Amino acid sequence: MVRNIINKKKEFRTFYLRNKSSIAGSQGVNHSVTMFSKNKLDSGFNIVPVTSYTNANTDKSIIYANNKGKSGIYRWNNLITGKSYIGSSINLTGRFSNYYSAAYLNKRVEKGSSIIYSSILKYGYCNFSLDIIEYCEPNLLISREQYYIDCLKPEYNILTTAGSRLGSIQSQETKQYISKVLTNRVFSNQSRDKMKIAAKHRLGDKTSFFGKTHSIATKNKISLTKYVPIKVTNVKTNNITIFPSNIEAAKYLRLGESTLRKYKKQVKLLLGKFLITNYINKP
Repeated sequence: MVRNIINKKKEFRTFYLRNKSSIAGSQGVNHSVTMFSKNKLDSGFNIVPVTSYTNANTDKSIIYANNKGKSGIYRWNNLITGKSYIGSSINLTGRFSNYYSAAYLNKRVEKGSSIIYSSILKYGYCNFSLDIIEYCEPNLLISREQYYIDCLKPEYNILTTAGSRLGSIQSQETKQYISKVLTNRVFSNQSRDKMKIAAKHRLGDKTSFFGKTHSIATKNKISLTKYVPIKVTNVKTNNITIFPSNIEAAKYLRLGESTLRKYKKQVKLLLGKFLITNYINKP
């Protein structure tokens, strides 16, 4: 069994094409190859994944089982073109379930530009391998994903900044759809009244608070109300992380602030393990 995967573009492609059949044949039902090399993980281009699945089609069930409830960095490799895509997820199995849904991929491709989704649909899962480059805590996902994007420069990554949509391109169809929705949007009377009030403020019309300012005490009170510290507890590991606000906690968990507020209010476990509460620092 080959123990090293060299990630340089041409060598990487040659490795898989030459060893795909021999590796699959020697593994029997389980076609996955697992490798561990902590000393090489951060050595630039010679990065050895924690686990590699040589055939994303036949290894689907194994991929689901091995990554359930785990967070980390993954890489899709096109065995035909040698191109790759790097991503991260707080819930790898959940993320992979999207990749394995043709309906999901087609829907996303129709809505906008997605090279990796288009390529999977074009070449098929049997012509892709999947690497788990690294398992890590959710708060490290963005920084570690950015590290591998910078090192490996994957061709399928339209966005070169992890966790950002800067540089993404909306399809013409998507632009027309958004334009149509906004054009035909009907505002309620209540919304219109609020917009009128906001417009008056912009024009400088006097209101009950016009020309006044909040006292320092009032500003501090507003600040305390707006930025309540948030405690995120992993009930499985008892690991506790404190955040200065809902916004920061939502970024850490990679979800919307409204969703975070809902789980906090209902005292529900996010992903079956994260308990979200307000943090009260008792003296």
